[in-house]
Amino acid sequence: MADKGEIIYRVNDQDEIVYVNEQWDRFAVANAGEAAASSQVLHRPLWDFISDLTTRELYRQVLKRIRDSSSVRFTFRCDSPNCRRMLEMDVRLWEDGTVQFHTRTIWEERRQPPDFPETGAAGNGDELLRVCAWCKKVFVNGAWVEVEDAVVQLRLFHHEFQPLITHGICERCYEEMSKTLAEA
Repeated sequence: MADKGEIIYRVNDQDEIVYVNEQWDRFAVANAGEAAASSQVLHRPLWDFISDLTTRELYRQVLKRIRDSSSVRFTFRCDSPNCRRMLEMDVRLWEDGTVQFHTRTIWEERRQPPDFPETGAAGNGDELLRVCAWCKKVFVNGAWVEVEDAVVQLRLFHHEFQPLITHGICERCYEEMSKTLAEA
């Protein structure tokens, strides 16, 4: 049984999301993620929610390792407007080929939400901003930098339209995940 606040979801042998616990919806609502509510994700392939090809491939490797009777544990950053946080995910074989993802918070740091400008609309520009799905660093001018530094360097709050966000994985996180999978 999960402790309070821990998120659990499961995918079946066809990689469809077949279960999410109550904390899943609480977390989605608390983090402006209503589009990720259980009613929107259940009985859909996990792949509908992972657009970056490298990240997809890593998750495919994770699922393969799990189904070969291993378990995998890794950390990743998952921020909200008013909070920076690091989470840990433990992935294990469940029943009948189902894989369980169990996520818990390692640390959390409250912060003042950014003061977004009233002019301009988020996500309506033609520009794409690549963010590491694990550590949340942003790719700027050939380097991965902390999100707060990217906001300043790119003067994001001074644009008429905010860029669309696409997820990838930085080299450091890719190497760490590859090592984690090799050791599993």
